[in-house]
Amino acid sequence: MGFPPRVIGNLRVHFCESVIGITLVGRGEQAAHRIVIAGCRGGSPRRDDRPSWHARFGVAGGAVADIPAVSTRSLTVWCGGVFAGVSLAQVLSAALWNHQNGTHIVWFPGAVLLGAMVANAWQRWAALFFSAFVGLVATGVAFGLPLVDTALVIIAALLLVPVAAALLRQMPDALTRLDDFTRLGGLVLVAVVILPAVSAMLVEHASLYTAFRGTVLSDWANIAMAHSLGYVLYLPVWLSLRNPEAAVRHAGPLSPLYVGFMGTCLIVLGLVWYALGGRPALMPVMCLAPAPVVIFAIVRAQMTGSSITIFIIALMAAHLSVHGYGPFLADTPPNSTLAVQLWSLLAALCAMILSVVVEQRYSSRRALGRAHEDLRELAGRLIATQEQERARLARDLHDDINQRLAASSIGLSALRRRVDPTLHADVNHLRELLVSISEDVRQLSRQLHPSVLEHAGLRDALEALCHAPRRACALEIVLIADRGVDRLANDIALCFYRVTQEAIANALRHAAATRLTVKASVDADGASLWIFDNGRGFDPVEGAHARPGLGLISMNERAKLLGGRFELRSAPGKGVDLWMHIPLEPS
Repeated sequence: MGFPPRVIGNLRVHFCESVIGITLVGRGEQAAHRIVIAGCRGGSPRRDDRPSWHARFGVAGGAVADIPAVSTRSLTVWCGGVFAGVSLAQVLSAALWNHQNGTHIVWFPGAVLLGAMVANAWQRWAALFFSAFVGLVATGVAFGLPLVDTALVIIAALLLVPVAAALLRQMPDALTRLDDFTRLGGLVLVAVVILPAVSAMLVEHASLYTAFRGTVLSDWANIAMAHSLGYVLYLPVWLSLRNPEAAVRHAGPLSPLYVGFMGTCLIVLGLVWYALGGRPALMPVMCLAPAPVVIFAIVRAQMTGSSITIFIIALMAAHLSVHGYGPFLADTPPNSTLAVQLWSLLAALCAMILSVVVEQRYSSRRALGRAHEDLRELAGRLIATQEQERARLARDLHDDINQRLAASSIGLSALRRRVDPTLHADVNHLRELLVSISEDVRQLSRQLHPSVLEHAGLRDALEALCHAPRRACALEIVLIADRGVDRLANDIALCFYRVTQEAIANALRHAAATRLTVKASVDADGASLWIFDNGRGFDPVEGAHARPGLGLISMNERAKLLGGRFELRSAPGKGVDLWMHIPLEPS
């Protein structure tokens, strides 16, 4: 069981059954370094300097404790990044505002600041807020806007961002990943609904005391929609790119073919909207036309691809609306902008829901892959432990039991000379019985741990296995192998030996075969083993529904552990063909 962590100065000590975790906590950030000291198991201390979104402490017995961590980059780097980020975001937003004749399409700076705050400890928020404020005011002044009016409006727009960041940080996993509908719902409620609506009210109220009312700033609905669209397009991308477990981080770089295909689809969409977007009868089809493009972007690039695609489509729709084309054309430019914003917002929300499904699929696949790796590692350890136990039992049988049987046989020989001649036959029978038992023990010792494999090589070991003295005479075993197999690594040689041993045992017990062939070879691709018999075989279709035996499972696992392949073919009355291939350099 674990115990609550204790803080001693700058050390946070985590106690558990056999592991003590010590976290060096610096001011203003968490989990900068961690040292894990194995206690009762005698491990040596180790230090892990790798920053991660979750610092993980291994706990004996298989338990793992997740300790949320925040960014460990310096505050100066973050402040500079926020300053540059909000400035560029404001320039982009202003360019779109100017293009739309004074109405806002999207406003990104608030989302940039919110993403930075979510990724940092609360002690840094004041510096990040100040950096964003200075960057936005400087950008506004550079565009020729009054300093005081600009500062007043910016304060109103950013005032509630720290509150939203605090609410999001209270959610499960602090929004470190968006693969759950609960977290997605919380993000939408806080950052896409409440924060833009209330911030727009504050901005509208502050604009009454400035010269921006009716010129730079539009009405509440336009401001709220612009803020909401900025948050819904930027935050999921930011959170996905920061999450090391996100599907987009594991999907690999986008191919030029994919980028070219997406660009072609967007161009075709723009041409269709330009030519047919103004027809009322085609309005529903035109509004749904971008759906295949957005879905394709989600499947390949998840939330990042969908957000970028929707943003480009929104810009294209706004541009066409200004010039009198497209499906979102309304009676006035503000209404056209509102139609574009509503479509983009709904499309982004639907894309986020679909992205969560895709993210869950990728997460389940990765979890399943990790479980398979763990099972394979466990199987490897079990096989290795089994071989060690076999070797120990073989030594005990040979060095202890067999020696005692030999001593008993010698004792009976000595006893025979001292007993009455009428008892010689009984003593001889007992001595022969001991000799037979000793031979059986010696044979069992060889089966448990084939020492001939280590001293003479694989070919001689297979020869001894196939022509054992006590092998049933009804089964003829043919071995085809050259001396090249003797140069195989010990693990490959042991694998081939155990598979052959199991195949012969199965043929004797179940196949009713009269002939079995074993062929081992080595070539440039690797080492191969073929085993086939003329037994009664079985139906693979029916066998697929039955639980496989431990022997077949062991064969398959041995091949996988060495990076090889294992195949088994059979049919009723056609015997069994077994093939195994092991690369000389396991993949």
